[in-house]
Amino acid sequence: MNKFMTTFNLTFFSKLKAKSFLVTTLIIIAGMFIAFNLDKIIGLFDSEDDALMLQVDADESFLSVFEPTLQSYDETIELVEADGNATLEVVNTEPLEAEMRMDEEISTSQEQNIQLALNETNRAYVLQSLELSQEEIAQVYEEVPVEFLVAAGDDSGEFEAAGADDTNVLNMIIFYFSVILMFIIILNYASQIATEIANEKSSRVIEMIVSSIRPTQHLMAKVFAMISVSVIQVGLITAGGLIAFYFSDTTALLEQFGLETNDQTLKIVIYCIIYVILGLILYLSVAAMLGSFINRMEDLQQGLMPVTFLSMIGYFIALGGMSFADNIAVTITSYFPFFTPFVMPLRLLVNDTGHTPMLIGIAIMTATIIITLLLAGFVYKRSVLSTESGIIKNLKRIRK
Repeated sequence: MNKFMTTFNLTFFSKLKAKSFLVTTLIIIAGMFIAFNLDKIIGLFDSEDDALMLQVDADESFLSVFEPTLQSYDETIELVEADGNATLEVVNTEPLEAEMRMDEEISTSQEQNIQLALNETNRAYVLQSLELSQEEIAQVYEEVPVEFLVAAGDDSGEFEAAGADDTNVLNMIIFYFSVILMFIIILNYASQIATEIANEKSSRVIEMIVSSIRPTQHLMAKVFAMISVSVIQVGLITAGGLIAFYFSDTTALLEQFGLETNDQTLKIVIYCIIYVILGLILYLSVAAMLGSFINRMEDLQQGLMPVTFLSMIGYFIALGGMSFADNIAVTITSYFPFFTPFVMPLRLLVNDTGHTPMLIGIAIMTATIIITLLLAGFVYKRSVLSTESGIIKNLKRIRK
């Protein structure tokens, strides 16, 4: 155990103090602070539209409709009777035509708002020319009531109200963040652990190492040290994100996009954390096993291709399936161990998903991790002193 802890501490603290660890963590946390305060940052460089004094040459009937409509679109535009820095002249009313003369160019948003106000005023003129009553005009603007029905599942031939798309936006963001974070960290640390193992073997340092510690013990110490570092990085990034969210004025953002918690929010947070950690352990174990096959650094990228491809497939299934989380394809792939950490939490976006599928996924991943670690230890023990230059040759040698 002392030798295990010695190797563990050496790997753990060397990675924890590495500049790459600190820089990557700080960049991601800084990115979250920027994202939560993006509106304020844009405001520093984007000055508000200057107030526009708009003189309108039109009759009172036009002004009575146009002025309140324009104010509802843009409060930076003020209508004046004279000495304005822009003039809007109504050339014709049937159909409505206007001409805008300006001392200098105005902003694009002000142009668009004036255009929208004119369109709304023209619509009012058309309705007025039809001599419609107030009730008839209200009917024109009234939303058409429609009820969406779906066939009942009991083969009765009857229809029932279709379920609304009640996917929670906040839950989607939590899932999206966890998948991207896991994907980035897997690629980063899988490359690191495979590089360390391959580098030891290629430099023959391993001959001195295995003379004082069992190969399997040495490998497990490195794997668990790397896993611990990756979990700490996930924790720091998550804490940094929560701090950035807490100290940012996100009330308006939450209200605008409907980012509210529901019954699934706490569940998806807990299971996303669990699956991120399990996903890291699984893929780092696989990377360690693949690194055991490699004796030359030139073969490193080739050896890590399975980790890269499997994680990319899981990543794209997870992001591509966000709009149909209850699809049968998502359900099936969620039980494939290497896709489970990416896809299983996706099913929580459907409100009727319970704990049972999540626990089954955790059991599958736990069993797969144990098998992978045992296999990695076996492969490493059999190939640790191998001098074969190819991955295929090493594989044949292990099978003997």
